[in-house]
Amino acid sequence: MLRKSLLILTFLLSNQLRAEEEFAPEPLKAIGSWSMLSQFKDYEKPFWTEQLPKLSEGRIKVRLNAFNEVGLKGSEVLRLMKLGMTDFGTTILSYISEQDPRAEAVDLAGLTTSAEMEHRVVNSYSPVLKQYFEQKHGIKMLAMWPYSAQLLMCNEPIKNLEGLKGKKVRVSMRTTSDLIEAYGAVTLSVPFDQVYQKMKDKQLDCLITSALAAHTARFYQVATHIYNLPLGWSVVMLGVNQASWAQIDIQDQKIIEAGINRLAEDLWQVADKQTALGLACNTGKTCSLAEQGSMTLINPTSGDEARLAKTVRQVVLRRWAERCGKDCVAEWNNSIGKILNITLQP
Repeated sequence: MLRKSLLILTFLLSNQLRAEEEFAPEPLKAIGSWSMLSQFKDYEKPFWTEQLPKLSEGRIKVRLNAFNEVGLKGSEVLRLMKLGMTDFGTTILSYISEQDPRAEAVDLAGLTTSAEMEHRVVNSYSPVLKQYFEQKHGIKMLAMWPYSAQLLMCNEPIKNLEGLKGKKVRVSMRTTSDLIEAYGAVTLSVPFDQVYQKMKDKQLDCLITSALAAHTARFYQVATHIYNLPLGWSVVMLGVNQASWAQIDIQDQKIIEAGINRLAEDLWQVADKQTALGLACNTGKTCSLAEQGSMTLINPTSGDEARLAKTVRQVVLRRWAERCGKDCVAEWNNSIGKILNITLQP
C-alpha cells in the first residue's frame, strides 16, 4: 500500500513539474551589440544574463545574442524588433539613419568633442526619438548611450584632418562621410570585422572607430598613428517591441527599466575612461591590458578644433538639414540647437 501511494505521489509530482514547465513563460529575447567588444562582454551580457534574473528573483530570464553572433550586420535589428522576432534590441543609431535622418541627429560628426556635452545633446533630443520609434516602428525606446570617442587612425603619419586629402578612409556613418569628404578624402563603408585585413592589404589608408574597439581588434598592428580628436560617439539605442513590453508584468517592467537606466549611466560614465584606456593601450602608455601597441599619438591644436567646428557647421550640419527636412530641423533647433546655441536652416 505504501509503495502504491509513493508511486501515485511520484506520478502526481512529475505531472505537476511537467505542467509548470509547459506553462513557464518563454525567456525574453534580446539582441546585443558587437560580441567581441567591452560594451557587450563587460556590461550588456552581465546585465541581461546575471543582474536581471537576480533582481527579479528568477522571474526574468533572457536569451541573449550579440547581433554579429547570429549573422546580422546591425541594421536589421530595428526591423526584427518591429516584427516581434526579438523582444529587446540594441543597435547603433547610424545603422538606421538611411531610414530616417532623425536617427543620426544626436551623433552628427564632429559636433561634440566631449562625452559630457554629448550626454547633454542626447538627453535634449531623447523625446523626439522616443516619439519617432513609438509611432513609426512600434518600439519603446528605453535608453541611449555611446561607445566612446570615435577617433581617426592611419597607416602613415598624419598631423590633422587636412592631411586626409586623397586617402581612403573607412567610416560607418553617413554624417562622418560628409565630414571626411570635406577634407578631400574618399570614404568607404567597411564592416568592422573586415577592417583589419583591408588595412593590412593597403586597401584602406585610415579608419574611424573607438580607441578601445581598435585595440580589441588589434588595429594597432595595421595602423601607425592615432589622432586624438573625437569625430563622433557611435551612439547606441536600446528598445523593446511595444507588444512584447505590454505582456511583461508591471513589477518586472519597473525592474527592467531601473536596471537599464543604471546600465546606460554606467556606460556614459565609462566612455571617457574607455577612450583613455584605448589610447594608452594602442600607444603602449601605461596599459592595463595584456597587449600593447606602439602607435604614435597625435594631439590636436586649438587651430585644428576651430577648423573642425567650422567644417561641421558649413558641411555636416547643412547636409544633414537638407536630408532631414523642415520639421526635423525645427525639432533639432528646439532641442540640440538650444544646448549648442546653433540654429539650422532647412
